[in-house]
Amino acid sequence: MSWRNGHIHTAIATVRANRWLSFLTMFGVIVGVASVIVIIGISEGVKNEITNQVNSYSKNVITIQSKVDNLSSFGVAQTPAVSTLTNQDISSLKNLHHVTASVPLIILSGLASGDKTYHGGTVIATTQNLPKVLNQSLAFGSFFDTTETNSNVAVLGYNAAAGLFNEKIPLGYSFTWRGQQFIVDGVLNDFKATPFSNNTLFNNTIFIPTGAVGQMSLANGASIFQILVGVDKSKDLPSVDRQITAILLRNHGGQKNFSVLLPSQVSQSNTSVLNLLATLSIGIAVISLFVGGVGIMNVMLMSVTERMHEIGIRKAVGATNRQIMSQFMVEAITISVVGGLIGIVLAMLSDLAIRATTNLTPSLNWRGIVVGALVSMLIGIIFGSIPAARAAKKEPIEALRNE
Repeated sequence: MSWRNGHIHTAIATVRANRWLSFLTMFGVIVGVASVIVIIGISEGVKNEITNQVNSYSKNVITIQSKVDNLSSFGVAQTPAVSTLTNQDISSLKNLHHVTASVPLIILSGLASGDKTYHGGTVIATTQNLPKVLNQSLAFGSFFDTTETNSNVAVLGYNAAAGLFNEKIPLGYSFTWRGQQFIVDGVLNDFKATPFSNNTLFNNTIFIPTGAVGQMSLANGASIFQILVGVDKSKDLPSVDRQITAILLRNHGGQKNFSVLLPSQVSQSNTSVLNLLATLSIGIAVISLFVGGVGIMNVMLMSVTERMHEIGIRKAVGATNRQIMSQFMVEAITISVVGGLIGIVLAMLSDLAIRATTNLTPSLNWRGIVVGALVSMLIGIIFGSIPAARAAKKEPIEALRNE
């Protein structure tokens, strides 16, 4: 063990003797390790925030959606499509045990016109139980109830109010859609996240009762793109999921032309894009680590050349190739590990700065720190092996000739 301790002491002494050169050598490792940890922390923090926001709407809610080629996943079709979901499906699910409500979301085409024509949103027909299933309150007014299921009333998403009337509280205002006049009953509170759909922004949506449009709900290219099923307790989600699947298979003649999604699956879909972006960012940080490793290799190669006489003396007094190689490997690993430790400290300081100056809450955990430490050590081993091998192969006489 003594020779190993000697190598460590020698490596530390070398780093101290060449502080600025060592710092510049390990700079790439510092930046790379800090970047990896910070990116992982920010990614996890944002995913946790989005998951919490989505779960506040999708808690104990099973989402059913049609499997149609031109219906985009978790979203609204840009062109009319015939959905595989039907009114029979909605009726069949209402009386299931542990089901609190079964709510359809029906896409309707046509522009709405209030004080101005509204181009930025979607018109969706639904039922009075939507706020209950979404766990969403209203900012102003009220949602239509059972007495208004056949009335021409509407509830607006938070942004739709401004889109139609340039007003935040347009209660009692009227707008025209498909030649019919609708009265605004309420305005929903701002949705902090998009529940159940990556493409449909509920803040921009106009909600109307299914009965108000009669047969137009399922005509003229309209379709039920989702059914939201509220379940009374989380523990009942799996059993209700199985019941729903069995009922829909029976209704659809054994065809699995629908998807039944639990809340966890909905959350996964909302964070998939973030995962891709995080992977891309980590890839960029890994390139930085690679550059740092190349820097360590170049400096160690230069160090081997400068210390050739020292290598010759050590070999002349009996040092083996393995001992020479170990010495330079330990020096390379020391530089990379010290750089990694500085990178970890820098990542922690960056975490505090991000929390203090932004609304982001990074999730800096031990896994990111361990990954950073292991990566820095791996860089030292990989990029230190070439200079170490070069030093070990030198013949004593040839090495002693160098001054």
